[in-house]
Amino acid sequence: MQFLAKDYYMKRLYLCAVILCFAVASQGQGSVKVTIVNDKQAGIENATVEVIRKKDSSLVKAAIADRNGLAEFENIHLGEYLVRVSMVNFSTEYSQSFSLSTDQTAVTIPAIMLLPKTGQLGGVTVTARKPFIQKLSDRIVVNVENSIVSAGSSALDVLERSPGVNVSNDDIISLRGRSGVIIMIDGKPTRAAFSCH
Repeated sequence: MQFLAKDYYMKRLYLCAVILCFAVASQGQGSVKVTIVNDKQAGIENATVEVIRKKDSSLVKAAIADRNGLAEFENIHLGEYLVRVSMVNFSTEYSQSFSLSTDQTAVTIPAIMLLPKTGQLGGVTVTARKPFIQKLSDRIVVNVENSIVSAGSSALDVLERSPGVNVSNDDIISLRGRSGVIIMIDGKPTRAAFSCH
């Protein structure tokens, strides 16, 4: 009877430990919000906003600012980060570093102001280079050529960093919770390498 009681309590202790580990794991992610504005404090639409790691500036997740200049990020692992903002004909700006932790899983960064590039130009050499992210009327295009994001990364890694895209542990891709996602490579639909829901 004594052994049975001990076995019972050990099972309960093990179950409590499993529940505690699950609770800690579920709290291992956070969210980030930031608004991008111009010198008149009006929101800037379509600015490219990136969450990057503080220690090595590697890209974690990218987003495109909405019509009010707001960019939101979900499911960001706890850690120390910066936000980098860029847009054609504007200077690139960075936020102050911030931390996502178990005590602070939601961070709202002070508004980041983008200013137009100015300066006198001498001789100019024009080279065409597509931006990393392009928002078109019917789709979002991620240009990975000549990008450090693609170095040593799989297609799923690149997608996971793209705006509005979530890749589950089972490699299931969703776009802002919508079903019927179509992945196109070089303009051609493909489902060979992905499961889309």
